[in-house]
Amino acid sequence: MRAEEVIIFSDMDGTLLSDWSFGPYIPAANLEAIRRFISAGGLFSIASGRQFRETLDFFGGMKFTVPMVQDNGSVIYDSGRGEILEKIALPEDVTLECLEYSRRNKGVRLIAADETDLYQVVVGDDSGDSLLTDLPRKPITQEQYLSLELVKACFVIANESDLTSVASDIMKFKSADKLILMQSSPVFLEVLDKSAGKAAAIKKAVRLANAGGRKLICIGDYDNDCGMLELADISACPINSSPRVLEMAKIITCSNNEGAIADLINRLDKL
Repeated sequence: MRAEEVIIFSDMDGTLLSDWSFGPYIPAANLEAIRRFISAGGLFSIASGRQFRETLDFFGGMKFTVPMVQDNGSVIYDSGRGEILEKIALPEDVTLECLEYSRRNKGVRLIAADETDLYQVVVGDDSGDSLLTDLPRKPITQEQYLSLELVKACFVIANESDLTSVASDIMKFKSADKLILMQSSPVFLEVLDKSAGKAAAIKKAVRLANAGGRKLICIGDYDNDCGMLELADISACPINSSPRVLEMAKIITCSNNEGAIADLINRLDKL
């Protein structure tokens, strides 16, 4: 398969990036392969839970001709023009119920995001919560949280074994018909508007890039990537992926630390 026949969307954490214990950073092999793929006529972009600014920081000024999918599909961003093409805000009643739930449950922490920043909502004393130490975030009050136009809310669960019950509780919200719930790590549950999600946003990004005639390849490592893997003509994942993702991917690459994206791109000639 030639590069000019393909469009690739890649997740960031656990896929394109190394583990947090190493940085995280983009392995040099990935950067070299992406540049080579684009030079050969391939289209490449990102589908990540991160905000667009911090995503682009990893690439040292590289821009993409294909719109980027950020905040797990709540934001579509044109890096070439520096313009947000679409933002899907979290409904206000969903935002309020997320806050009320965090107030009632000491075993969860509430993180929120708009299109540019990540925030920790201060509900009680969070100083001893080791789960939050790796997240660059701005502390905000509950009043500030309610005043923002957010694109997602994220529950960080102190005890991993409680995740299933927390997910069940969220789907019992009065506003549950307005949201979708994504698990993005063993202790992270993300709440988005029901019309958001990586798959829905990738469809829009492909259309905006006039790339509907190309083969769509998506690569990701965790359960929040399943929608885009189902959408893809060819689904891929690194060997370090979750069991659910490993089961559904057509291609399993080397680990994220070893250069999963480079491994995928190097296999295109054989597809």
